Amino acid sequence: MQAVDTLLKRACEKFADATAITSPTDSMSYSDLLSRAQEVADDLRARGVGSGDVVGILGRRGASAVVAVLGVWMSGAIVMLVDDALPDVRRETMLAAGPARATVDCSDGHRIALRAAAPGKEGAAAAVLDDEDYAYIAFTSGSTGKPKAIVGSHTGLSGFLEWQSGEFGIGPHDRFAHLTHLSFDVWFRDALTPLISGATLCVPDERHLDADGVLEFLRSNAITGFHLVPSLAKVWLSGSAPTEPISTVRHSFFAGEPLDGALVGAWQDLFPDCQVVNLYGPTETTLAQHFYRVPRNPAAGIQPVGRNLPHARSHVLDENRKVCPDGTAGEIHIAADHPSHGYLVDGRMVSPFVEVEIGAERVVAYPTGDLGRRGPDGGLEILGRADDQIKIAGVRIELQEVRSAIQSHPSVRDVFVCAQEDRFTKVIIAVVEGDATAERELRDYVGGRLMSVMLPSAFLFLPELPKLPNGKVDRKALSEVARVHVEERARRAEAERAAAAAAPEAGRPARPVAERLERIWLDVAGGGAGSLTDREANFFDVGGTSLTIVVLHSELQREFGVRFPLVRLFEHASFNAQRRFLTSVTQEPHGRAPSASAATGRATRSRVLSTRRARRR
Repeated sequence: MQAVDTLLKRACEKFADATAITSPTDSMSYSDLLSRAQEVADDLRARGVGSGDVVGILGRRGASAVVAVLGVWMSGAIVMLVDDALPDVRRETMLAAGPARATVDCSDGHRIALRAAAPGKEGAAAAVLDDEDYAYIAFTSGSTGKPKAIVGSHTGLSGFLEWQSGEFGIGPHDRFAHLTHLSFDVWFRDALTPLISGATLCVPDERHLDADGVLEFLRSNAITGFHLVPSLAKVWLSGSAPTEPISTVRHSFFAGEPLDGALVGAWQDLFPDCQVVNLYGPTETTLAQHFYRVPRNPAAGIQPVGRNLPHARSHVLDENRKVCPDGTAGEIHIAADHPSHGYLVDGRMVSPFVEVEIGAERVVAYPTGDLGRRGPDGGLEILGRADDQIKIAGVRIELQEVRSAIQSHPSVRDVFVCAQEDRFTKVIIAVVEGDATAERELRDYVGGRLMSVMLPSAFLFLPELPKLPNGKVDRKALSEVARVHVEERARRAEAERAAAAAAPEAGRPARPVAERLERIWLDVAGGGAGSLTDREANFFDVGGTSLTIVVLHSELQREFGVRFPLVRLFEHASFNAQRRFLTSVTQEPHGRAPSASAATGRATRSRVLSTRRARRR
């Protein structure tokens, strides 16, 4: 049995004096990483936390979180990553699902706090979380309205990390960008594959989170590799400033969404020496179980996910769970030697796996819900979903969870939720039978319970949802309502952009800042059908996400001819605050706003989140 902390400790001892993690404000050697993690482990043990206990790690990506993860594992406990940007209700739901025995606050010098056991549940988790192979608890969206807690495997995780490091020759010569937020299992490959390999993990600051700034970060830090989702790549390529090709990047690992050949072509123009790799695999099977090296001249359309990693087999099965012939679509079932241990539900383990018959052999596999087929070369092609689950920015979302959160608000009589394609990624549209005047209250309510990426881009209100003769909601008609809304919104935005581009600068009417800002907000966030009635609305309250705020930043810089750090949009999160900020910055010499420090940016983002949470209470 290979525990992940063993891999990391070996790397720390082998590459002791090399730089493990670097950021604009700090750097840490491998030996520093090990010694600081040991302090966390000692502190946890001194408080009685150890084998079988779950420890929530609160914070953001960076050196402090890596130290905490290694420290928790060295203590014998189980890691639960909890991003501090999540709504309070969702964070508490996650911590209670373990249940977490303690938390480590990475924003406050690894401050450890013990948590009281829930009434009637003391000792419930200890009986089930006593396997030394339990490494972490990760969460995905749940169809019951609550996030699913998945118990990950040390053996499966360490096996993937060693495979990725060896397969792609990752080593001390590499510098990996650390871009993934906490609360997602892909954080583990983003942070740990470089670190078990002796590479340097490079953490960007707040200034390098926009489309232009991130490319500057990659170039100035001579980055050689990183992980990302296709929708984020689209945002990077949409940046306002042209850039020269970046030759240092050797590997881009894509996952979480369909990867299009046109995107790969544009990507290879920007990173001419980069090998694009398409990864695929659900959380239940431990990170990725398929990979495909995309060729220099990729085929048009969605790229395949290729072949299995070692120690995994995938099968395309029909509705009777019989193997489909090559080229025939069916549901993908993955049989991995070291998958996750299953779902943790009320202190007991629930298996998501099924037994299927492959030829004369019976194997245990995970039914992914993804439709796929074998290509002519034997590689796997993904065709879509067989159920109501979607992915946005790489996050797996059960639309039923979104629906449940909306339905629980007292102003809502019924609601239909669907996903539609928008400019950079899918968006969620909610068609509500309820009181349209309660939209602001409804947005606040739902925003306090779901991650920002799960929030609807628009709420459309109808007096009554259309029904079929059998009394069920007419899903086809409502999907059409949502589709027409998104297309009409896109047409309006495109017409505005075309009109602005067609008029010479000198001949353009001097439109008010508020009018120009409103057009961009409605285009990017999609928070309303035609106008923004609440000028004190927060960007995230009208459908904005962590992805689309990057788009907003690029659009504002392009529209107003100014440059300013992305963090300023967190400082000025409401419509009126951004209007005042843009009015001010356009009057600055050379159209530049003074930069803010990374610490100020973090504090500001925390204030924005705190303000939103306070309004919801």
